[in-house]
Amino acid sequence: MGRRLRGRPLLAALVAATVAALWASPAHAHVSVTPSQVAPGSFATLTFRVPNERADASTVSLRLVVPTAAPINSAAVHKLAGWRAEVERVPLDAAAALDAPGTDAVSAVTWTALDDAAAVDGNQFQEFRVSLGPLPQSGERLIFKALQTYSDGQVSRWIEEPASDGTEPANPAVVVYLDQAAAVGVDEHGMPIPGGAPSGDIRSPAAALGIGIAALVVAVAALLLGLLNRALGTRRPR
Repeated sequence: MGRRLRGRPLLAALVAATVAALWASPAHAHVSVTPSQVAPGSFATLTFRVPNERADASTVSLRLVVPTAAPINSAAVHKLAGWRAEVERVPLDAAAALDAPGTDAVSAVTWTALDDAAAVDGNQFQEFRVSLGPLPQSGERLIFKALQTYSDGQVSRWIEEPASDGTEPANPAVVVYLDQAAAVGVDEHGMPIPGGAPSGDIRSPAAALGIGIAALVVAVAALLLGLLNRALGTRRPR
């Protein structure tokens, strides 16, 4: 076997390993939310997706900590079969009460599996939906900290805020951005209007980062395959 043919499997394996490593790097599962942008002052229905990261334990609880710096007065939880939902509230001080209706605010929502059949096993995810509002009139974003409890008692704490340089931390909290443009195509509860105009191509920085990394994977794969063909190309007849 010629030197070129002997080298082809090695370089092909290198290409595959490089692409796999680049693709796997951003695949760290964490709690995410849809939509990622909502209109200030509105009611929004948020869907929190929780993947189970472990094969040896199931997810049995999700505690979502709702920011209270700009109080949110109302929370309506979507009924989810096999799960119990509890909305927690805290009293507002006199200063906060001036900017929010009522005398208390939503501080957390906790979902708990009622039995093993409802728990989220490995390679599965569950979606938890809640309508919150009215949302703050000002500010750029809302940060929801999430505590994911497993059947063996271990807790994954998704509580780290985004870094100033835009990079995603190891255990990111859930971020929802406030943007008036997000009001397009949704009703007063934040639900999509059937047949309504789409709200636009709105993505969070984390989603944009994922798309950028995917593009990098494709570019690197194309480059390596081009080098492979150039280095191990068949000899032209003389």
